[in-house]
Amino acid sequence: MILIADSGATKTHWVLIDGKSVVEEIYTPGFNPYYYGTDDFEQALSEILSEEMKGHTVSHVFFYGSGVSSKANKRIVENILTVLFPDAVIETYHDLHGAAIALLGDKEGIACILGTGSNSCLWDGRKIVANVPSIGYLLGDEGSGTYIGKLLVRDVLLGEADKEVSGMFYAYNKLDFSGTLDHIYKETNPNLFFSKQTRFLKANLSNPYCRQVVRHAFEDFIKVQLSKYPGFDLLPVCFVGSIAVNFKEILLEVLSQHGIKASKIIKEPMEGLIEYYLGKGWNSDFK
Repeated sequence: MILIADSGATKTHWVLIDGKSVVEEIYTPGFNPYYYGTDDFEQALSEILSEEMKGHTVSHVFFYGSGVSSKANKRIVENILTVLFPDAVIETYHDLHGAAIALLGDKEGIACILGTGSNSCLWDGRKIVANVPSIGYLLGDEGSGTYIGKLLVRDVLLGEADKEVSGMFYAYNKLDFSGTLDHIYKETNPNLFFSKQTRFLKANLSNPYCRQVVRHAFEDFIKVQLSKYPGFDLLPVCFVGSIAVNFKEILLEVLSQHGIKASKIIKEPMEGLIEYYLGKGWNSDFK
């Protein structure tokens, strides 16, 4: 049996398949080697994953994760998984690679992630051939939940947001001006605080200002990411992630204004990964 993992900032989705169907589906905490320590992740896997995997023989593990791009970060994940599955072949890839497989399979196109973070790549059907660098939520992540939240919070704190929206924002978060700053600069993982604000915006999309914040983020994504790929307005452009799905109407509207047509939008990469591995096999020729 093979085990497939899609790991993001908040959760890791594991699916065990036997070549014909899904056998087990498990969720554990998310993990990004750039932001989180390995001990908590390793402990969570030992306590949750090991228990769920009892009675199953795993021969191959495909792990697609955010931050799993450098050799050092790949090694971190591989070392943890090797302890849990000493007899399995371990393969680790960046989550963007997994997104491309889930969205495009063996076809050429542009794969985009719009979730807590954002990323994109040009995919030739087997590998990533171009990628606008993802520089994290502090400097980039245009179009992501974190980016959208940062736009909103900045406007609220500077007094540039709609006054009604500002009042609702403080009430929603149970914070005032100074408390908001404390939450950003003194609490851990401020990116999750920013991304949480997309729920607030989703609930208030009838307000023109809230819609404009989301539009702004998608416009920036097209400018900084999509427009950098040759033929971006001709190739299939696909999206995966909660932001792409939850704000689909606005995303399609903004794309259309730039002459871009989205050919596929899904919430979770695992949907496409399961379809791919069950349909194409899972030997080393299909990664």
